Order: sequence, then C-alpha cells, then structure tokens
Amino acid sequence: MAASAPGAFEGLRVVDFSHVIAGPLCTKLMADHGADVIKIESLAGDMMRRFPYPIEAPGTTTQFVQYNLGKRSVAMDLRDEEVRELVLELCDSADVAVENFRPGTMARLGLDIGELRRRNPKLVFCSVSTFGAVGPASEISGFGFVAEARSGLMYLNGDEGDKPSAFGTALADMNASLHAFGAIGAALYRRSVSGEGTWIDISSYDALVTMIDHALALHNLTGGERVFGRYGTRHPLIVPNGVTQTADGEYVAYGCAADAQFHALVALMGREEWQTDPAYATGAARVATQAEVYDAVDEWAATIATADELVAILADAGTVGARIDEYTDAATDEHLIARGTLAPVEVRGVGETLLPSAPHPMSGLSVHPGGDAPGLGEHTRAVLTGELGLSGERVDELLARGVLGETKEAA
Repeated sequence: MAASAPGAFEGLRVVDFSHVIAGPLCTKLMADHGADVIKIESLAGDMMRRFPYPIEAPGTTTQFVQYNLGKRSVAMDLRDEEVRELVLELCDSADVAVENFRPGTMARLGLDIGELRRRNPKLVFCSVSTFGAVGPASEISGFGFVAEARSGLMYLNGDEGDKPSAFGTALADMNASLHAFGAIGAALYRRSVSGEGTWIDISSYDALVTMIDHALALHNLTGGERVFGRYGTRHPLIVPNGVTQTADGEYVAYGCAADAQFHALVALMGREEWQTDPAYATGAARVATQAEVYDAVDEWAATIATADELVAILADAGTVGARIDEYTDAATDEHLIARGTLAPVEVRGVGETLLPSAPHPMSGLSVHPGGDAPGLGEHTRAVLTGELGLSGERVDELLARGVLGETKEAA
C-alpha cells in the first residue's frame, strides 16, 4: 500500500460524540480508513484524557491516544443553545454520527437523533450502549463489564471450580465497536443504493451474546439437555484442546480438532492403544473421558524440556501447538509491522512509536492512522471557520463567553 493511496473512507465526514472506548474505537477505525472524524468533546474533555497514564502532550494519556489517533477535536458546551445549533449544522453535512451515551442522553442535550436525521436524511447515525435503546433492559446503565457479566461469557471463562473472570481486555466495548464499524459500512452501502441514511442501535450485550461459541446454541437446540461447560485451559467439547506446561515452566496451547490429530498425539505419548479404544478413539467419546485425557497430556508435556521443543514435536506429528507469549512480544512483532497492523505514528511528547491500526489491508488503498491524537479543542477554530464558515471574530466571542474550548497550541 503506497502512502499516497486514498483510504476507503476518504471524503467521508464523521461527527463523533463518543467517549472512552465503545464509540471511539469505531471512529478511530474509520479514521484509519481515511474518514475525517470530528470529535465533539465537552470543555472538560473525554474522560480518557484523565485515565492512567498521562504523557507529555497536555491533556493526553496513553489510552486516549490509542483510541483517538487521526481525529480532530472540537471542545464545546452542548448546554448552550447557540453551540447546539452549530452542532446541528455540522451534522447537516455529515455522513455518519456516532455516540455511546446512555439511551436518551442525546435528546436531553437537545440533539434528538430523529431531528438530526430529519434535517439530514442521508445521515447514518450509530448509537452504542450497554443494552441498546429498545428492550426491557434498555434503561439499565453500566460499563462493558456489566454486559460481559450478564452475557454468560464471564461464567464460561475459566476451568470448572474457578471464579468467573474478565478477559484481559475491554472485550464488551471493543467487540461493540467492531460491530458498529461493520454496521456503519453496511448502512453506507445501503445509502449508496437508496439514498437514505438510518439509525443503528448497537448493544454491547447483544454483540457479546452473538459471539458466544456454541454454548447458547447447544443449550437451545437440545432443550437444555446438553451442557457446553466452562472453557479455561481445557475445551469441554473438542478434546483435547487446551493449555499445557513444559518442564521449563512455559505454556503451550495445543489442539486436536480431528481424530487423526489425536491419534498422532497419543502415539507421541506412548498411548497407541487409545487410537482404537472406543473410550478415546473419537471426539464424541473423549468428551466423557476428558479428565483422564487432559491429565495424560499434561503429564507427558511436563517431560518435554521446553515449550519450543514441544511445539516442534507437535508440528512434526501433524498436530497444532503454539507457545503462549506475553503481550509485549506482539508489541514489536515483525509480522504485524509488515502487515501494517502495527504502524509508526509520531506522538507528541513521545516521538515515533508503533500503535495498532485497523487490521484490514486493502490493495490499492491506504489503511493507516492519520496522525497523532488531538489536544482538547485543538481543531475548534479550524472546524468552525472551515466547515461552518464562522468568522474568526465570532469564534473569539464564543471562546470569551466560555462555551467553546481551544488548546493553547491551537490558539
């Protein structure tokens, strides 16, 4: 991909009312694809600007940078009637708008979604919330962990007897962002055919439930007679498929999705009789004998000197294994860099550093962060004068009245 190539969303204008993760990741992905994302912030700014850990650029933290690369920031007091009218005008020429407040908040701010769409019928408006704007649970507020807990995924995460646990990432928020990104793309295609925009109502709870692997479908399709079981270090239905440990203390993830792979594995283990024993020979049979199978694999793996050696042994036998790395190993992975998933960005106060980009390589198109994350209100003046035609004097008046914000660097 040439650096001069256009992005797939080049020329698309996005008004971003969102904060923290669930909305900002979606709009950040759009910015990676070339969209002009105008981030509307309160005068205090996105709360991510106050999360750990601050970096040298004023009002900026590591988390804020991650989710807001390549955007323009306008700081406004949306309680002010004149400011609200400016926002309405900005949305009049926008292609997409995104928010992730509690349902009803946009209307309370005087920015009713129906009114925005009436003024601009081509607008694709995407709302992201914990339980969505429609349904019996829509009034329940909460962050992503509420959706993770209620969805059943926390319960499924861990081995039998373990406490339910989180996932090492903001799974609900990030998953909802990806669904929002995909739904916006679908809505934009439909608009290209019909000329009409739409309102998208994304629920992080809905999005999590739809990504549960087989457990929910198994329950409903069998009338509750079959149970998936918990999945931490041992898969309950594809046996064996899990995590084991070698003599050096390192961990290896391995899997035998096919009976032939299991037969190859037990040959390595010196248990060739299991290849024909009806209690072990098939995947369906191994569900009932899984404790014995997993214990046997763990006992054998503990005799292998290193994780790398075990991975090589499994590969030679035609089965699958991978050493479990720390996340820091991915931070400079040459493969990710070559694919553009980790891209160099010049960040104020830090210098050039590798940060995640949209993992969507496209031939002939650029997919890359469009630049540093903005300072609070860094683009207030440029957006209002350039996009809405306000005079510099009028911007100065609104700044003096305290209903607009602007960083010192932009002043």
